[in-house]
Amino acid sequence: MIRELMVGKTLPSGAAVRATLDARFGSRGGVARIYRLLADERRLLTPPPGPGSVEALQGQLQAMRERAERAEDRERAHQTHWAEEVDRLRMKVQALEPLARHGRMTGEGSDLLRHQLHAAEQRAARLEEQLMAALAPSGPPVSSPNPPEGLARDRPPTDL
Repeated sequence: MIRELMVGKTLPSGAAVRATLDARFGSRGGVARIYRLLADERRLLTPPPGPGSVEALQGQLQAMRERAERAEDRERAHQTHWAEEVDRLRMKVQALEPLARHGRMTGEGSDLLRHQLHAAEQRAARLEEQLMAALAPSGPPVSSPNPPEGLARDRPPTDL
């Protein structure tokens, strides 16, 4: 019916189509449907632009601009995401640095204490050897089941 109402290559208005529908069928039809049908007919009557035509090139240009804009939006979102992630990690490192510093200082302190303990144990062993040598009789070594009183008191008991 839309083609019947065309004048030359000009499509009828939506109001004209609805008035004709009302006169012929007693119903004007839905506005959205009428205008959709008119748009479809307009597309059918308009020849597609040739591959080298100005319209085709403008269409391609518009599509390229839209793609570039979407790519820029994605890049912005990507940059924002990673900037936030880097910032979050920096704050985490900043919060953990005092703990690491304390751990290094504690580790250095425990190394010093371990070294001092080892030196004290070596000194105690040397002093014990000197004491044993001073208390030992000058003759051949005789093992005594009862060591001198001072040694028994200083030496930890051993279970045999």
